[in-house]
Amino acid sequence: MSAMNANQTIDAARLDQDLKLSADVVIVGTGAGGGFAAETLSRAGLKVVMLEAGNYNTAATFSQNEGVSFPMLYQQGGAQRTKDKAISVFQGRSVGGTTVVNWTSSFRTPHQTLAHWSERYGVPDISVEQMAPYFEEVEQRLSITPWESFPPNENNAALARGCEKLGYSHSRMKRNVRGCANTGLCGLGCPINAKQSMLVTTVPAALEHGATLVYRVRVERIVHDGKRASGVVGVAYAENGTDKTTRRVEVSARHVVAAAGSIRTPGLLMRSEVPDPSGMTGQRTFLHPVSGVLAIMPDTVDGWRGAPQSTYSDHFLWPEDDRIGFKLETTPLQPVFAIALFDKSLGTQHGDYVRKFRNLHSEIALLRDGFDERAPGGSVELGEDGEEVLDYPVTDYVQEGFLRGLETMIDVQFAAGAESVIPWHSAAQPLHSPAEARTWLAGRARGVQYGSAHVMGGALMGAEAGGSVVDPYGRHHSLAGLSVIDGSIFPTSIGANPQESIYGFSLRNARKLAEDLA
Repeated sequence: MSAMNANQTIDAARLDQDLKLSADVVIVGTGAGGGFAAETLSRAGLKVVMLEAGNYNTAATFSQNEGVSFPMLYQQGGAQRTKDKAISVFQGRSVGGTTVVNWTSSFRTPHQTLAHWSERYGVPDISVEQMAPYFEEVEQRLSITPWESFPPNENNAALARGCEKLGYSHSRMKRNVRGCANTGLCGLGCPINAKQSMLVTTVPAALEHGATLVYRVRVERIVHDGKRASGVVGVAYAENGTDKTTRRVEVSARHVVAAAGSIRTPGLLMRSEVPDPSGMTGQRTFLHPVSGVLAIMPDTVDGWRGAPQSTYSDHFLWPEDDRIGFKLETTPLQPVFAIALFDKSLGTQHGDYVRKFRNLHSEIALLRDGFDERAPGGSVELGEDGEEVLDYPVTDYVQEGFLRGLETMIDVQFAAGAESVIPWHSAAQPLHSPAEARTWLAGRARGVQYGSAHVMGGALMGAEAGGSVVDPYGRHHSLAGLSVIDGSIFPTSIGANPQESIYGFSLRNARKLAEDLA
């Protein structure tokens, strides 16, 4: 083998022969779950090997050019979509996973969600009081505090202003940053390492405690005999990060941790033919599917400047009736993201939006899927090439939530002073009042565009093996020596940006695993 340095980091693209390693624990994935698992287990004195499909990108190699950053840092260059191509699904693909490119919004798991998991899925020991020590620890570890270093940028201030005028509650965001310069470049990789992602926190800490990191390697399967896992087998990528080479990477281990995210973790279990009597592997995969609206404001917004998300509203997240709830937030507005994602117009209309780019304000509504049988989520499938794909049907129940979210955001934007709004819709056109917008949206449900940046579920936890994939600590019900430590274990969506939930549960479950292995 080649390309190893003193910190035991290995670029699989530069291997000149097959690589074989042994460890106490091999971890597939270095994102929110894998990062905390690696640090926790290596600190406990266990020999850890981390495997990552993406490249080892750092602040020195990040680019503020979206055309460079998206292929560098995102799954499928940011073009990942559901099976029917209807929903874009943003996920990171780099050492540190999605934590490298998320917008730093941090929430503890809502008490309503924890209670639902306990009552509906029989998950014990996850009350607010029982989870609080883990959240407190990750908040201290990652500098998660209310965003008060700078005032909200105008994009977020408009959301707050509209909510206030309509009497809707809103709050200031917590963010995992230290020494933030308010660049607004969070989604392209923090250029000054202020974002406390796994890239600059848990992964380096694991390396300092003797862990090994192998990157640009695709883990093909978990090695097992039907009763116990004994390692993993993968293949090295070429330097372009997409073409596979003939060089194999094999790691034998006492324990395997699947932490590849809520699409690729279930896919890995399925590809490996891990026994699952419940039949739930890959099922109940959630997205917090979002709809969005652009508004043209009378004054300059410059939505690419400043913290991308610093204001939110949970006013509609937990409705008293049985309709789906949603959370209101904003998005950053770098040119490609804003124009290519939100604006589906052509010709003169598109040109008008581009000319008014500095006046654009965005809002999104994140739907809380999974809490009602009418929003059952999607399912992970394997294509003929063994690659994972997410099938996510949009039900009438979810569709109603999209339309209600659009109407609500439009009301908020006009209350904040918008001159016109452009819904995220295949036939979008400028709308100049809430009444005009409601009339225009009526009967146009099929053209609504959707997106997502949060993937959860697919290997859900539960007390009983018959209805879940892993136990409440992420240990696989049917295969010894295998744990899932990432957002795949969640029985529903979170109802809030999920990174802190993944951190807290991953710390809890990794600590229990360290005790068991010791």
